[in-house]
Amino acid sequence: MRNTRTVNRNRIVVAALFLIFTLSFVWNAIAEETHPHIITTEWLSANMKRLDIRIIDIREKVTDYWQAHIPGAVYINPEALRLSDRGVPVKLMPPEALEIMLGKMGVSRMMKVVVYGEQSDYKAAYLIWALDYLGQSFSGMLDGGFSKWQQEKRPVVTQDYPRARAAAYSIFNLHEQWRAPLRAVKAAAENNSSVIVDVRPLEFYTGEKGFWKRKGHIKGAVHHFWGDDLKADGTLKSKEELKQAYEKIGVTPDKNIIVYCGQGQMSAHTYFVLKYMLSCFKVRNYDGGFNEWSSIAELPVVTGQK
Repeated sequence: MRNTRTVNRNRIVVAALFLIFTLSFVWNAIAEETHPHIITTEWLSANMKRLDIRIIDIREKVTDYWQAHIPGAVYINPEALRLSDRGVPVKLMPPEALEIMLGKMGVSRMMKVVVYGEQSDYKAAYLIWALDYLGQSFSGMLDGGFSKWQQEKRPVVTQDYPRARAAAYSIFNLHEQWRAPLRAVKAAAENNSSVIVDVRPLEFYTGEKGFWKRKGHIKGAVHHFWGDDLKADGTLKSKEELKQAYEKIGVTPDKNIIVYCGQGQMSAHTYFVLKYMLSCFKVRNYDGGFNEWSSIAELPVVTGQK
């Protein structure tokens, strides 16, 4: 009996090691053409029925999801990720709430989460950034979004919803290194300890336009419009093109970098590009953004292009 138990235990260990090796091989295979966090329509089409993948649709309107979505995709409205924080609107909701939400969608920590939005959109990147903050093991963004998927005439469904069982999603440690709190941005603006990048449209950076009480940008911030990282079809530009563009404004992997926009969504896309395309592993997203900064009278706001 004891020998039988030992044999069975050894079989389980061997099976577990084989599974780990297989998963490692699969994720490495994704990186053959791009990067494992940048999911191609070809790869997703071939792998979307796997049980260890959760596809999330984060387009603006649930009616678009009802009309057509990728088979197996669960839906979340992008605004469901954000709440007011001590009077500052639309900041990332507390981790405890995100934990419940992800569990309800059937997301577990060991799943490969694939997120998609519209073409030339930043909402998928915002969820990826939130997952990074929570310490999610694997996550990726569909390059080109749902538009590219649909244009290639890949399979879609309408009001057919996946049978996603609730999962126990547990956060062990928050990865604070990916999120910039207000105090860190203040320190960077005062002592130039980080490159601060404003990714809003240029007219918001210069102060010609804006929705906020004070218009302009954080003192010392350089400008790079987030949408300039995309090609006309909504897919990401090449690594070399991106590298050259960011080097011109002093953004390189050796620097501490803080990215911001109005409220953390556009800048989440820039965070994604810098981290996963250009290996800038000291980048943080300031999700309070100019929305929070401009509301505090004593914090410096500058207009113009310098």
